Amino acid sequence: MSSPSPLSTRERILDAAQKLVRRGEGIVSMAAIAKAAGLSRQALYLTFADRADLYVALVRRVDEARGIPEEFAKVRNAPDAVAAIRALVDMQARLLPLVKPIADVFELLRRQDPDAERAWQDRLDSRRDQCRYIVERLVEEKRLRPDLSPGIAADLAWSLTSFRMWDELVVQCGWTAERYGTYVSALIENAIVAPRSRPAPSRQRRPKPGAKP
Repeated sequence: MSSPSPLSTRERILDAAQKLVRRGEGIVSMAAIAKAAGLSRQALYLTFADRADLYVALVRRVDEARGIPEEFAKVRNAPDAVAAIRALVDMQARLLPLVKPIADVFELLRRQDPDAERAWQDRLDSRRDQCRYIVERLVEEKRLRPDLSPGIAADLAWSLTSFRMWDELVVQCGWTAERYGTYVSALIENAIVAPRSRPAPSRQRRPKPGAKP
């Protein structure tokens, strides 16, 4: 049997960084990452420009491992905007339990480390882009609530699909993934989607007095 191919320098660095970050011991220095990866600091900086660059790559790697790019594709390939909303909420319901360990660490780390904050904002921006796309489709389909601007509607959808909201409802309140998906989808739809107009009921002409029925 052939032996497994050795990890690339990039993968060695990301493996080491992920293990150190998961320990939750606060700010992780580039020197500590280099040592854990068995590399010199020079080799580390030849691969990543700085710690922020490394953190962004790490968060994206975690998302890719969980299939998030493919899930975003499902949102964009949904048949209509309402189906796209449901696909986004369904994605959060299924994948956030898998992302939670690293998300919890970054929630703490970003408060003390600007580089971690930049990486986490990069991740949040990806979901915000999906929400903007959904709102663009609502506009095209003439289904956006008329009292909302596209920017406000996207902000609402982005906030209602946040990790924090999922964590409070599922982890803190004990909701099932099914309940989360059902109620959060309905909440977003009620918040930003205009109800379909119903045709006015036809008026039946009243018979003239004395006319035969």
